[in-house]
Formats: sequence, structure tokens, C-alpha cells
Amino acid sequence: MIRQLVYLALCLQVVWAQCDSQNCKLPNCRCMDTSPPGGLDPKDTPQLVFLTFDDSITSNNYKNYTAILANRQNPNKCPISMTFHVTHKNTDYTYAYDLYYKGNEMASESVTHKTPVDLWMNMTTSEAVEEIGGMADMLELYAKIPRSSVKGYRAPFLQTSGDMTFRALQQVGMQYDHSFPTSKDNRYWPYTLDYGMTHECVVGHCPEGYYPGFWMVPMIMLNGLDDKGCAMADACYLPENAARTFTYLKNNFDRSYNSNRAPVGISLHAAWFQGWKWTLDGYIQFLDYIQQFPDVYIVSVSKGLAWMKNPVPLSQVASSPAFACPTVQPPSCLARNCYYNDDDGNDVVMRSCSACPPNYPWVGNVQGN
Repeated sequence: MIRQLVYLALCLQVVWAQCDSQNCKLPNCRCMDTSPPGGLDPKDTPQLVFLTFDDSITSNNYKNYTAILANRQNPNKCPISMTFHVTHKNTDYTYAYDLYYKGNEMASESVTHKTPVDLWMNMTTSEAVEEIGGMADMLELYAKIPRSSVKGYRAPFLQTSGDMTFRALQQVGMQYDHSFPTSKDNRYWPYTLDYGMTHECVVGHCPEGYYPGFWMVPMIMLNGLDDKGCAMADACYLPENAARTFTYLKNNFDRSYNSNRAPVGISLHAAWFQGWKWTLDGYIQFLDYIQQFPDVYIVSVSKGLAWMKNPVPLSQVASSPAFACPTVQPPSCLARNCYYNDDDGNDVVMRSCSACPPNYPWVGNVQGN
């Protein structure tokens, strides 16, 4: 009986959340769909590739990031761009500054990324505001990155507290979430939550409310070489060498490129490149492969959404403002080493573009007062 009631409730929710495509129109609204925006044919649609990385930006992974970015251009001759979902501890804000002003996107993942996972599942809106908004504030304070440019969020462990988190996202000015997987067979394009979250809820505590104009960027599950799915690329079976790494990434790219051209997301923790040199080698081979295509654009999530809001066909993509070359003049960054003890008494060094605050910045006290 309970199962029947739950099933009925889910059916009613789907009916209630049915998106009205006549009233839901770009640039501010889009229904969930497997088709490209603007009525474009897949063959006339740029294949977007989102390269995203989670957690802190350190000297070790900065070397990998710059190796990935080095001399790479999209077909319009502008540099490729990636998205970094940043956490505070161990982040070198001078490197965040450098990556941002090279044209990449900085997004929030939280200040603490604390454990256990249940803390994020049961987090209140006010707590989420401090975690999500606090990280965006720190990027502005210590990396001199405009607060308004921090538009996206990925939940630690891909775990939110449903509507509590989404109310917080709106309060702190986020414009999209990139935390919710789909099954590997559902290749949905990003859509807005004017009619609620309408793709399947793979991870629990999904939002049930409506959030007009707020974008959901589904994480289309990748298919591992063992045929098992994973939302984060490093959660699939670890390839044994560079050739297998390349094959794994290529296979997942081909699934989108040869079908509906839904954005290909390669979401990683930087640790995937540490300890196994072949993963970085295979990853770079994969980028070399996809850059042979004249219709593939490796862009940050925000740039991809900007194109979706005003989609143009391939013949006009090269001149689209969404994919334009970086033009922002960076402010000065005088690198400083800030020395602290954390709450556990451990020595902490924070690299900052701004004056060192008197105390170690943390959730609820991002200015370190």
C-alpha cells in the first residue's frame, strides 16, 4: 500500500511539473529536453565539452591544469576554458587568480567540504548560505575574482539537502547547479527549474520546489570500460594505461557527438592525475583527439549556458559573444603567505592576493576577523 501511494505521488508530481514550452522560452526559461536549444539540428550544433575540477587549487594540481590549458584553442581561435569548483582549505588563491584571468571559471563547492556526507544531506538553508556564499566571498577577497562571476555550484559528495540548498543558492546569487547525475542513457541538455527538477533523482534529497530562471546542468553519467556508470569521471574503474584512459574518455565523447550533442562533462578530482601518470597522458591525448573536430568547443559551464540562452548555428558560433576571447584586465595580485593555526592546532599557510587577515578565514568568518 505504501509503495502504491509513493508511486501515485510521483506520478502526480510529474503531471504537476509538466513544462509548458509555449510559455517557457529562452533566454530565461527552458524545459528539460534531449534536443539542442533553438530548434537546432544536432549536426548544426556545437559539441560543448565541460572540463570541471573539484576541490582546492594547489601548486601540484596547478601544474597539471596549466599543462592541460597550454596553447589550446577552440575553433574560433580563443583559448579553451575550464570550470573549477573550489573549496577553501589548501587553496592557493594566487593560482585561482591566475587561472580565472586566463579565462577559466571559478565556482563554489563550499568552504569546508566537511564529513560525514549526512551533514550535507541535512544542512539548513542558513548553513548552506555560509558554505556556498562564503566560498564565493573568499574567491573575491583573496583571489580578487569578481563576486558576480562566481555563478555555479557543485555539492560536496554530490549531496544536497534538497530545497534547503536551492533556497541558499538563490540567496547567494548562484545561477546554476551542477551536482545531479542522470542515468547514462538519458542525455539531457541543461534546463531551468521553472517547473522544478524534472529529470530522475539518482542521488537523494532532490529539490521539489520551482526556481524560475535557475539552471540545472545535469551530470550525464559516464560509461566505464567495465560498463558501469559514474557521475565523476574518476569514480569509474581506473584505466590501466594511457591508451585505456584515452579510450574511456573517447567512448563517452562519441556517445554525445554521434547523437544529440548534449554537453559532454568530464568531472574530476585533481587527485586522479597524481600517482598515475598515464591518466594525465591519456587525458591530454583525448583533448588532442577532440580538438581535431571543427565543431567542438571546450568551454566553462557558464560560457556553455550563455550560448544556450542565445543559441546560434555552427555557421555563426565563431562570432558568438558567449565564446569570445577573455578581455578582462586583471587587477594587481601581490602574493602573500599568511600563517595560521587551524581549529585542530595544525600549521596552515594561505596564499593570498590581498592583505592577510588576523585570523584564519573559515565558514562563518570568511574575513578572518
